[in-house]
Amino acid sequence: MAARILIAEDQMATREALARLATNRGYEVKTVTNGDELLDIVSEERFDVVITDIIMPDFTGALATEIMRLQGNHVPVIAMTGLTPEELDVVGTEFSRVFHKPIKADELFDYIDSLL
Repeated sequence: MAARILIAEDQMATREALARLATNRGYEVKTVTNGDELLDIVSEERFDVVITDIIMPDFTGALATEIMRLQGNHVPVIAMTGLTPEELDVVGTEFSRVFHKPIKADELFDYIDSLL
């Protein structure tokens, strides 16, 4: 059975590109557009890895990850961001790893493979 990845990203082009890359590498992929949808789907389905943008409109990936942790969900969460390291300091440390945009796909998927 293929590993399952959830991608939470508000930018359609980024979301679709990541989903296509993950699918081509043999992962089963679901996508959502914000942190609220992320929380809804992780409460209903099991994923091996979550990839989330940190800053999204209305409900951030950072807040969704914090809530997941408080609810006892400890799936590895990989963050993507355009934030600087200084700005990132205020976000928290609930992530398995943070990748800065633009993301190098090989580096991201090598890391995912290491988690699985």
